[in-house]
Amino acid sequence: MAELNIKKEIGKRILEARKAMGLTLKELGELTGGLKQTRLTNWEQGTRTPGPEEIKLLAQALDVSPAFLMCLSDEKQYKEAKSFSQLIPLLDHNQACNAKLHIKAIQEQKESNDLVYISVSTVLLAELSVNAFALKILDDSMTPEFKLNDVLIVDCSVSPKPSDYLVVKISGSPEVVVCQYKKLSYTSPEFELLTLNNNWPNIKVGEGVDVKIVGKVVQQIRGF
Repeated sequence: MAELNIKKEIGKRILEARKAMGLTLKELGELTGGLKQTRLTNWEQGTRTPGPEEIKLLAQALDVSPAFLMCLSDEKQYKEAKSFSQLIPLLDHNQACNAKLHIKAIQEQKESNDLVYISVSTVLLAELSVNAFALKILDDSMTPEFKLNDVLIVDCSVSPKPSDYLVVKISGSPEVVVCQYKKLSYTSPEFELLTLNNNWPNIKVGEGVDVKIVGKVVQQIRGF
């Protein structure tokens, strides 16, 4: 499903689920703890997108799964109670430069209207920190390991080890890049960042290049 249509498709599913339950906007607002009719209308029309907590409230009131409302599944009902217990934000490559700042704003509901959320497995959920986000691959620098349009789950609170895949911010660049971490010495902090496609250059840290490690890749979702 194209990202450009995701908000309208979410709105369509909310509207259809509400009508199937025979609820007015006012009644749905009451069932969800007082959500305003204007917000519900904006969501149904696809001009805004509800955040993770709001999706959970809507799903409970409409008797459907959160994953169905977020267009992550066509199954309306839960197959397993814990299957969709965590949604994390999909950040763009510019937002990921200050990932923790954006994640905090999202958690405080200061920045959530135009975001897409990704569902993570319950197995991974137990290992993720509150500073986790998703990132879409936009180039072929890491092929064959990561392909164009793959989605990576990234955790900002995990310390990197040799051979780990990282998301990094290079000084002077407005966007993050994905690379592989290589230690150059057992006794010093020097390291190199590798690309897997020979057409893309590696990044040697310390030669006038300042690198900030944003987070470690902990899961890959193929072909989003």
